[in-house]
Amino acid sequence: MRPAFTSTRQAMMFGLLLLLLLLLPVMMCKSWLPPRQEIYSSLPWGVGAFPYLREQIFDEKEDMDLVFMGSSRIWWGIDTPQVQKALSEKLGRKAVVRTLAWDSPGLDPMYFIMRDLLEHRKVRVIVFSDCSMGGGNTAHPRAHAWFRWADNAGDLTGLSSRSKISFYCSTVLGMPRNLLGLLRTNLPPVQSDEISWTGFEHIPNPSFRMGSLALRMRLDKPFTDYTPHTSASPSDVCIYSEATKPEFRFLENAISPMQAVFVSKMGALAREHNVKLVYVHLPESTEMKSTLIQEPAFWPGLVGSNLTMMGIAPAKLFGGLADEDILKLFFNSEHFNQNGQIYFTSVITPRLVQVYEDQTKP
Repeated sequence: MRPAFTSTRQAMMFGLLLLLLLLLPVMMCKSWLPPRQEIYSSLPWGVGAFPYLREQIFDEKEDMDLVFMGSSRIWWGIDTPQVQKALSEKLGRKAVVRTLAWDSPGLDPMYFIMRDLLEHRKVRVIVFSDCSMGGGNTAHPRAHAWFRWADNAGDLTGLSSRSKISFYCSTVLGMPRNLLGLLRTNLPPVQSDEISWTGFEHIPNPSFRMGSLALRMRLDKPFTDYTPHTSASPSDVCIYSEATKPEFRFLENAISPMQAVFVSKMGALAREHNVKLVYVHLPESTEMKSTLIQEPAFWPGLVGSNLTMMGIAPAKLFGGLADEDILKLFFNSEHFNQNGQIYFTSVITPRLVQVYEDQTKP
């Protein structure tokens, strides 16, 4: 077998090149990196609404009343136009409501994207749901795209050494793309009525739905339009307090240490920018009979005093429906389809509008 290198000099040159590549993240100062908006315009729809995020974070300037943020569960789970219509009617003006979401779980992208948003836009209320399940103690799979050492190294305070190393490795992987971004800017997204990616075709473009994705699909069966008729009402939506504490159940140690750190950082960031946070429980089909609102963490304890937590017990939300009819509301066990999105939003929106009013009073 031939040796990898024909001389010691070749081996040393290769070692120096490898060392240079590994040290590039700490050698590249901010002024040597492409503008941060290039991060968002380089990512396709299949990994999240990043073309829309770029526009909303860096191009639009008006104040935002309410922003839904999180993973695909909130992207597919909230009918944003419905919420904007209700809030506009309540305020007597056109409300600005948007959904800014991405694929794959993890609260680390939530924190870093939220930081970008609040550095460029005035936001009154941010609504999020649990996107920690599946997110562990290492960087998000696509952190190489949006985590840059020169921009974000200081945000790793409080993380374990293993977590910090995973973010550094991510930024090493992202350096070739950043270097390429110095040579040429990304093209703007092609405007179209529909978007597609592997396994998902002819999806209405979220850009025309204020960021939310309406999925007319079921994983196991053909999709059919379905409007449920249940006994649920907005009054069944529960706001967490000492009085309503028995309606909730909090699991112990269900959220990883790194995810917990980023939740706390989100709370601090929101307080810094005078933003109110609202947590909304998004049910899964596997908990359809549950009489309690079950959460993997006590979110008010992690976030701090500027959080309102709300939800509706699945047994009330789906009250009176057969199991098969409940499944018509879901794409898979974790995600609503368009049927579920419209229905769930109709139930929670009145209470959400009330929370917005309460949280934004002078």
